[in-house]
Amino acid sequence: MTFRDLKHLMSSLALIHCSFWPCTSNASIIDFQSLALTDPDLSHQFTFDGENEQDRLEDKVGDADLIPRPFGSGTANDIEYAKQGYDETSESVSTSRGPGNDFAQGAGLHNASVNLNDQFSYEVIFQPKSTEISGGNFNLGYILNTRVNNDRGYFLVQGNAPLPSTGQQLSSTIGDGFAERNQNLILSQVEADHWYFVAGSYSINRDTNTTDFTNYIADLTNGETVLRKIGPFSNSGGPYPTGGSPLGIGGRWDAGESFSGQIDEINLYDAEKDEFIFQQHLDSITGGNSPFEINKIAHDINSNTTTIEWNSISGKAYAVDASSDMIEWNELDDGVIGKKDSTSFTDTEVSENETKKFYRVREIEE
Repeated sequence: MTFRDLKHLMSSLALIHCSFWPCTSNASIIDFQSLALTDPDLSHQFTFDGENEQDRLEDKVGDADLIPRPFGSGTANDIEYAKQGYDETSESVSTSRGPGNDFAQGAGLHNASVNLNDQFSYEVIFQPKSTEISGGNFNLGYILNTRVNNDRGYFLVQGNAPLPSTGQQLSSTIGDGFAERNQNLILSQVEADHWYFVAGSYSINRDTNTTDFTNYIADLTNGETVLRKIGPFSNSGGPYPTGGSPLGIGGRWDAGESFSGQIDEINLYDAEKDEFIFQQHLDSITGGNSPFEINKIAHDINSNTTTIEWNSISGKAYAVDASSDMIEWNELDDGVIGKKDSTSFTDTEVSENETKKFYRVREIEE
């Protein structure tokens, strides 16, 4: 095979790659809903889609239909339906929290009794309206939770321990007290109006009276396509409620301390799901990662500089190397922070005597 033939073959392969990649652009919330429905462990699904309020509060898989649960001076009308979801294929519901103390005014959603197993997982897609919660004794916004007596299943909360919280975090707390010994801190600072995908898997160990759990998060608004893993974490305070327990969505299991924001999707599973499953589900929304590769190299004759561009993940660190023979490599920069979709780096160390120069980009492991 001649060099010309090889060059032609390489171009053809690149063309084939480009022609197949756009198929992922069809990813959407409705694709996520459909994929979740294929899982036999899916026990409850809340999409908040429908023609009327009853449809929107319906459990699409189980029998845990929701009802509004206002508190204080709040009313059922404080719940807003048919809000724009993460994308145009779905709607969301907006739960509310008024000014004042934790129980002054607001409304969440409620079901009197859901049955959870010793192994449990969830996924939530939601958007907080504010970066903090203030004015109360605790400053917590409950997004997904259950409780029976002293067993807490605070699976997803805006805010964290110790109390009072600043309401700036996302956390998951299981067991006999809202304390750091029972809590996995998922995110230290939420961003208002950002859509998040958060998931968790939980397993109760009855012999040791502990619960092991791992959480995952992606900031959809920032274009994150790879889950960040937080955990595994093992508490010291026992289990979450199993058997029949009240369910709170966008508010406490009983009433009060509601979450101010929009909730697009909630899936509950009667099994401990792993990272691979959650990542598959995230991919069904985002389309997954573009292949990690350099997609453009441009040389500027006037400035004698070369710019390299590659497919990247927002927030991830990359290193750029150069070589004249592809054997010995010189590191040009080891701290290029990735942007959404693509990132570029300009090499200013170009010698006029160089006849050829090769580049490579490496992901920096955290």
